[in-house]
Amino acid sequence: MIPTFRWHLPMKYGHNSFRNGWALFTNLSHMRDRQPLRVLLLPSVAGQISGRRISFAWSPELITSDEKSNTAPVVVPPDTSLRKHKNEMSNYAKALQLLKNNPPEQRLDVHLPYSMYLDLQKSWSKFKEKMDIPEDQRYPRLSYNSLDQVATVVTMQRALHEVAASKFHSEIVVSLHEYLAIHWPQGLDRIVETGSTTMKSIHGKYTKSSKEPDGSFFYEDDDAGPVLRVVIEAGHSEHYGKLLRDKDMWMKGMNAKAVVLICLKESPTFKNPRTAYDLIEDVDLEMARMKQHIHKVVQRNIEQGFYGPVEYRNHRWFGKMSDAFIEVWRVGMKDPVTSWLIKDGRAYERLRTTIGLKISDFLSDRESGAANIPDSDVYFDADRYVRSLLHAIEITAQHRYNDFISEAH
Repeated sequence: MIPTFRWHLPMKYGHNSFRNGWALFTNLSHMRDRQPLRVLLLPSVAGQISGRRISFAWSPELITSDEKSNTAPVVVPPDTSLRKHKNEMSNYAKALQLLKNNPPEQRLDVHLPYSMYLDLQKSWSKFKEKMDIPEDQRYPRLSYNSLDQVATVVTMQRALHEVAASKFHSEIVVSLHEYLAIHWPQGLDRIVETGSTTMKSIHGKYTKSSKEPDGSFFYEDDDAGPVLRVVIEAGHSEHYGKLLRDKDMWMKGMNAKAVVLICLKESPTFKNPRTAYDLIEDVDLEMARMKQHIHKVVQRNIEQGFYGPVEYRNHRWFGKMSDAFIEVWRVGMKDPVTSWLIKDGRAYERLRTTIGLKISDFLSDRESGAANIPDSDVYFDADRYVRSLLHAIEITAQHRYNDFISEAH
């Protein structure tokens, strides 16, 4: 076994000098057995190397073996730098593969230096052009957090995620219009609903970041133009920490005044059956039977106060909606305003009519103050919102089953 080489502090002369010297000699004598340092010669992301010097920001300078240069080659330890580069290349490959395949209900967060993220963008754009995929197609999404150097791929989402975001957006729009129609009618045209639009940051450590929200509101300011006010992010069984990271980027990198997190937890996480069903001759007829069956299941769950599971042919096509809550984060707040909708698999007994959003969150502080507009809570019909989630659960189960039998046949 090769002993581990350790760096020693300078030896002090004295009565231990012989022992220290022998220990150092013993370690040095094994250096010939250790793996030598190597010159790092790595391919580019595209796998092509020309006869000239090339360099990337995400790796040491690369020098082709046949090039003559006065610049000394980059020498790196045999393990750490190569391992880091291999991890980055692996992350790049995983992200590109997920973008190309676009399987439903996936989110991938991988560490990538910014230059590699740009290469990933280019590769994805070339693939879309080759496959005639429209640039404005909503999924899959590719975004980047420059502070943490994390690239995120979000693939096609199911009905539950989409309904959670769109119905919330609709509830807020209705409340805003009802209030402003009375207190400041001219302000209605100043609130711009942008939905899912990719935005880029130019602020501080988040410069070069890009993100597409599930919903957003801008205010058309006379002097500053469109100013981001409120962002909506929905997560279906996503890691809560990832949603918080998204929230931080919106508030610190994009200057959002408030961020709404809609957190939905399905338990257990959905998985397709391990084996295909027997041949289904009439897929349309089978889907009609499935829809009829699960509709009865969902109605029975509602009567009993449960939100799942939804089973058909001895398999769960939707687990139990164990938790659902909404958080409103505002600049300067240490903790969010949390509104529970479903807790421990049951409807929350005290559904609220407000969730922590204010009318002022959607307006310009200067202009709303000059117009002397009284502030108020934004009304939110939580009961109606939960009912819309129930319908989305039913649709999600149907789509999962339809995809499974379609792929199998």
